[in-house]
Amino acid sequence: MKIIFLFESFILMLYWSTLAQATECQNPLLHRNQQPMSAIFLELTPLTPCTLEFGFYQIETVSQASNTIIIDPPGDLSASRVILDHERWEQTLAFRIGLGLQTDIGLTFRYIDEGPGNWDKILRKYHQKVGLPYAARKYQQNVEYRYWQYNPDTQEKIELKAPQRGIGDMVLSFRNELRKTKIWENQIRWGWRIEFKQPSRSDLPTISSGNSDIGFGLLASTSGNISGFPSAFWLNIGAVRPGKTKHKVYPQKPIFFSGGSGMNADLSDTWNAAVQILGASARYEVPASVRGLNHQQTILLIGLRHFIGSHSFSLGFTEDIDYYSSEDISLLLGWQFSG
Repeated sequence: MKIIFLFESFILMLYWSTLAQATECQNPLLHRNQQPMSAIFLELTPLTPCTLEFGFYQIETVSQASNTIIIDPPGDLSASRVILDHERWEQTLAFRIGLGLQTDIGLTFRYIDEGPGNWDKILRKYHQKVGLPYAARKYQQNVEYRYWQYNPDTQEKIELKAPQRGIGDMVLSFRNELRKTKIWENQIRWGWRIEFKQPSRSDLPTISSGNSDIGFGLLASTSGNISGFPSAFWLNIGAVRPGKTKHKVYPQKPIFFSGGSGMNADLSDTWNAAVQILGASARYEVPASVRGLNHQQTILLIGLRHFIGSHSFSLGFTEDIDYYSSEDISLLLGWQFSG
């Protein structure tokens, strides 16, 4: 269902656009799920099929902070299967260089700091005021860190109350651009990628799965014009085969789907707006009642990017459309240089 939704979103963007005018190679904003049960595995982050020419390179860094509280099922903490109360600060450094023959290669490094939620009080009031899911925030204390998983059938559990921090997993990415086609007079770029995740360590349950993952995905992008604004559209569809992790109390799925869809619109010569949907299927085989581990991921990301020469600066935020599946909210601040 998630793949069908992403594909339909891309088709609607094609239908609304006309053949024109904006580059379809503008990079999407870099983001991945910040919920640790999902973040310990590889996720295929947003990417266009446009490869860098030989010798050209890009450097990107993104700082993001997220806050999440999940109590599942809500209410009596002693009966909960999943409790997550944390604030996560993640620093990402990504480097990509063109190899020629319409291929490029990239490396991504991360540093992660998990601790108590300093935004808890503000977000409790925000959720209450605007009518967002609020039950879990009633029961947890402000500025507290807790990570708990429990399987009553096997008596297995994971319990953390001390903050976690350390170097995250390294990701190696290989991308290849294919030939172009036309749909409704719109020129479509196509490509594919394969990515490998190498674990950083095996003793931090919220930072690394402790094993290698591999993912493969298809990439598409096009350009158009919506209401006079030159725009670019992209679609990613892929799958990840995760390595087995010991940081679980329920069985892993042998494969899960990962992808996204979005658009960038040029507001001026130097300002660009982005709207993105990031989707993925559940990573675990769990009873339907354990919503914190069996929900499909649906993340809405909205952001702005400002260009100064070869530099770009970005600011964005996320909201979890499908509650339980990702972080409640993230704030992103990024910089990119192309050379």
